Amino acid sequence: MNSALRYLLITTACLFAFAQNGLAGTFSNLTSKFDRSLATFDPIGKHVRAPIEKAIPRLKFSGSLKQSSDMLLEKKGNGGGLAEKDFRFLQLQNLLEVETSYFIDHGLDINATAHVLYDGAYGWQGGTQLNADESNRNNEIYNNSERILRELYVSYRKPKFDLKLGKQQVAWGKMDGQFIDIVNSMDRRESAQLESEDYEYRRLPTWMANATYYFRKTTVQALYIIDFEHDRNAAPGSPWGDTNLPTTTHNVDLGVSRPKAGTFRDHQYGLRIDRSTGGLTYGLVYMYAWDKNPVERVTGRATYLDDGVQKYSLKLKSRHERVHHIGATADYATTIQNVPWVGNVPTVFRVEALYTNGVRVTDSDKRAAALSGASTDGTSKRDTLRAAVAIEFALPARTTFIFQGSWYQTLNHKEGLGPALGGGIGDEWSLIPLVHVSRPFAFSKDRMKLEVTAFPLISGSDTGWGGIKTKVRLRYQFSQFINGEFRYTGYDSGDSGDYYGHFNKYDNVGWELNYEF
Repeated sequence: MNSALRYLLITTACLFAFAQNGLAGTFSNLTSKFDRSLATFDPIGKHVRAPIEKAIPRLKFSGSLKQSSDMLLEKKGNGGGLAEKDFRFLQLQNLLEVETSYFIDHGLDINATAHVLYDGAYGWQGGTQLNADESNRNNEIYNNSERILRELYVSYRKPKFDLKLGKQQVAWGKMDGQFIDIVNSMDRRESAQLESEDYEYRRLPTWMANATYYFRKTTVQALYIIDFEHDRNAAPGSPWGDTNLPTTTHNVDLGVSRPKAGTFRDHQYGLRIDRSTGGLTYGLVYMYAWDKNPVERVTGRATYLDDGVQKYSLKLKSRHERVHHIGATADYATTIQNVPWVGNVPTVFRVEALYTNGVRVTDSDKRAAALSGASTDGTSKRDTLRAAVAIEFALPARTTFIFQGSWYQTLNHKEGLGPALGGGIGDEWSLIPLVHVSRPFAFSKDRMKLEVTAFPLISGSDTGWGGIKTKVRLRYQFSQFINGEFRYTGYDSGDSGDYYGHFNKYDNVGWELNYEF
């Protein structure tokens, strides 16, 4: 054996021994020193929150400061769209949330939450396509009271009755993909990247009366919603703006008609009834609501000249439509005994389903007829069904495994229909068999956790495979005040017209640092 090979083997053996015996200890020593320095790091809590609460004993003050960024791995490429993207960062968001609660009397409080957001994606990088902030500053910074004042409500609590009056959010659903979570609209600026853990920040609170009654094992919640908030989708000129949309058209856009808070008939109503029996909780929901996305209706024809030839285009007026939501939900917690090689496994089964009646959608056949002079508004009505079944296992070594099958369907579907609220994604039906696995690392005292989630998409009866989104997260709890994560999100396969396939050049890495005070 020559000396070079002997040196290589000895070095490899030493490194292996160090990894086996010393790596964990070295890492533990470093993290212990780091943890001790961060354990008491709470500057806002010490110098802002504590003095305020001391000066105003009835006031509770808390909040968080979060920096969240996502960076494209490929700057060039359009993922099948019409425009070549010329930017790198999808977001450079800095969000300050401040929550206050003022105690008035026993059971009576005033609660307020404010959001201050600045997204450096527009100002910190070049790119002619990033111009959404010019038409609406809220894409870059929250600069009006509607977005800054997130929640403001009076809470009155009694043992068998709760009442909240004011601007608030109500989270009915627990599933990724929103099934019975239909009360509030959503800021969907992150498009396909938006997931259930973002909902708390991305819901758009609205003014309502929210009353809950408790009758032993039965809970009844009634909502009277005065104001209306529509979904904010990724705007043209934003990092997630749809580049498949044509940039020019001869159609005449007459704007959008939205429900008004001052008009009684435009108000919304919701009712939820839940009952618990042992490990089983089940309930029904109903909501007389507005579709949170407007639909274009044809109001007439316009003319234009094309090389001296007179041609027709459409006059389009967008408006929101009334819908009826009827849903069901159930949770069942149990423990599966004596599973081979695993032992006892705590398990939660969860079901959510929503039937929506009267969803209006664009109809390409009717729009073509309208262009020819027929009397039609270019839309049709359809019912939709969306449902999800999830099962969650608490496995050994603090490992969590979740499988969620999500189904979206447009009933009485036909070719040429546009997207429908709760319906199939670009087709009659869609299936997303989501898989999630998470596990903490023992050597980090469970502060470090790895999470992997896969979102494959299958649609039919024509589309077939629609691509897959994969998200990998490495999270770390630095202290009781600070946590962070590093993440990778990939969009693979699928055609350019598919929901995930459209973003096959949007693979990105991101990081997040969150300080809670």
